[in-house]
Amino acid sequence: RALEIDEASFGPDHPSVAIRLNNLALLLRATNRLAEAEPLMRRALEIFIAFTRATGHPHPNLKAVRDNYIRLLVELGRTEEEAAAEVQAMAPEMFE
Repeated sequence: RALEIDEASFGPDHPSVAIRLNNLALLLRATNRLAEAEPLMRRALEIFIAFTRATGHPHPNLKAVRDNYIRLLVELGRTEEEAAAEVQAMAPEMFE
């Protein structure tokens, strides 16, 4: 419900929405609902990448969400290298 409120208040691509998405994804991950967590965490990372591109300044949560997403991808069966490469491909200029 909090996610819906933030999306309505701030818009779907606001960093506050990304924080909610990440938190929900972490909850789903903690309850072993990995497949449900993946698209939420990916969307959170995409929002922080877009914020960074738009402002020229990395969002303070960008690296933490990137690391969370890599760990989740590994838990879903990718190797560490595959997960890191997938995230790198999302924003090569940011994740060198």
